[in-house]
This record gives sequence, C-alpha cells and structure tokens, in this order.
Amino acid sequence: MSPQQAAFELDLYGYTVLPAVIAEAEAADLAHQLDAADARIGIDYSYDEAFARLVPCVPALSAGFMALVDHPQVLSVIEQVLGADLVLGSMNCRIVRPGDPEQPLHSDIPAVHRRTLGAPVMLQAVWMIDGFTADNGATKIVPGSHRHAESYPPEAMALPLTVQPEGPAGSVMIFNGQCWHGGGANRSQGRRRAIFGHYRIGAWMRFQTDPGLYIGEEHWAQMSPRQRELMRMEHGIAQKNAADYYPDQMRAKRYD
Repeated sequence: MSPQQAAFELDLYGYTVLPAVIAEAEAADLAHQLDAADARIGIDYSYDEAFARLVPCVPALSAGFMALVDHPQVLSVIEQVLGADLVLGSMNCRIVRPGDPEQPLHSDIPAVHRRTLGAPVMLQAVWMIDGFTADNGATKIVPGSHRHAESYPPEAMALPLTVQPEGPAGSVMIFNGQCWHGGGANRSQGRRRAIFGHYRIGAWMRFQTDPGLYIGEEHWAQMSPRQRELMRMEHGIAQKNAADYYPDQMRAKRYD
C-alpha cells in the first residue's frame, strides 16, 4: 500500500492496516524476545479498565525492536500525515492474556487537543507481533470517530459500526489517536502480543528551550515546587522530559 493510499484511509476512516510489514518468522522471533522480557521486567498493566501485561520501552531490548522505530514502510505513512517534526512518545508492548476482558471505547487525545479538521496530533502504530483476530483481542475501533469533538462516545448514543481490523503476524495497524478504540477480549488460548508506537507532532511534546539543558543543581534547589512542576523538573535536573509520566515518578501533587 502506498503512503498516499494509507493517508487517504486514515483521513476517511481514522485507521488503516499495512499487511505483512515484516515476515512472520521475524515477528515470531520478536515474540520470543518479548516473552523473555516479560518474565524479566514485565508489569501488570491497567488503563481505562484494560488489563494486560506491559513490557516498557521495547526499542531498548534489541536491534530488532529498535528497527521498528523508523521502519520506512510505517514511518513514511506517519510522516505523510503528521510531517517530519515528530516525537515518539512511547513504544511499549501490551500482552493481552487469555481471559482478559475487552476495554471500553476511549480516545487517546483529550478534548482540548482534538482536531475535527486537518492533520491529527498523534498516530498510533500497532505492530501485530501475533496475528490479530476477533478471538484473540484485536483492537476495536469506531471508523470516523476521529472527527467527533469528544474523547469518549456519548453515553446516550448507540454505535452500530465498530470494527476489529485483523491481520497476520507482522502487520501494522495505524490509527488516529482521536478515534474511539479499545482492546478486544481475548477468548483464545494464546497470548496476543502487540507493540504500540505513539507518534506525536513535535509542537505537542517539545520545549522550545529545554530547561534541563541550562539549570544546574544550585538553581534547581532554589526553585519552588510549582516552578519545578511547570518545567518538568520535580525530580531533579535529570528529570526525564520525553514523556507524559513515568510509573516510578507518580506522586501526590503538593504545593508547599
């Protein structure tokens, strides 16, 4: 599929599927690596009532995963839609286990950032390390919902058209983060492994000037708690500035 065709489908439906981007044998090798990483560093994960295992930051695991970050067939589609000024907000593996329930429909973009016209602010690239089927928990999506102003479906409205795009192992589904979507229930006997690459336009993520490059320990010690929060330096001058939050940095908000 050409980047132009994929971009057309993303604009029209909010999602597209690129079949067999990598060979099934390569996907199987990545699956074995993920199982080993899950046993070593995997964590139980819950978000919007989804339950799964999470392996964080898979590009750090091996060169095979790092190659997914800028895979030309996928990145060309993302750049066709978002442009080249991008941030990879995260690239984690989500493992849906047999018996894990379906996730309620939601959007990844809060209402204040949603764009009902024009280019989106974020695309998700979902690498199907295992083939996606309705039985093993393929992601559900509501076509066209990227054009709605709200982040969640209206409670009083029915959604007669909800799809679960399928594909063989090694395929990639790309969808507009504004689309209402949710993980499907895994009714199969095997685990469903998928890698989610979260690509954002640069203006949403980056500082114009990163304060961490300029503020030293002495100046940081003189900053108020609120100043540190506004500049993403609550945890010192080595504060990680490339993501919304880190699980090891969750804390109660205090302004004392």
